[in-house]
Amino acid sequence: MSIYRNSIEAFIQVLNSQSNLIPTQDWNELQQLSSQLPEDNEEIVEILENWLQSESRNQVLEAYKQNLESITDKLPINVSTNIGIANSKSQTPVNQPSESSKELVDNAIKNNSPLSDDKKPQPKP
Repeated sequence: MSIYRNSIEAFIQVLNSQSNLIPTQDWNELQQLSSQLPEDNEEIVEILENWLQSESRNQVLEAYKQNLESITDKLPINVSTNIGIANSKSQTPVNQPSESSKELVDNAIKNNSPLSDDKKPQPKP
């Protein structure tokens, strides 16, 4: 996994397990941000890390850094090969594209946002 993919995974982990650290007003900004993410992993990481720099997001930034450190410790990057840990191969079937980082981040934001339509209580008939 690349360092950028590790960073994206660390951010997604924050969304999945510690979304309560993100203030409600920041979810609006995060949702707007997700709709404008590029396909390039390096650019995505730069955008996400810039978003995390706000003083109101210190706890989110700390959780992100802890997750990133944990991922990096578990999955050291071997720059000499393109094979995963223990010579593992991609879990994505041949001839099927894997989900892009952009899609992963966008889905994590949508699935964990308190503003998401899926999480809003449905009106009673």
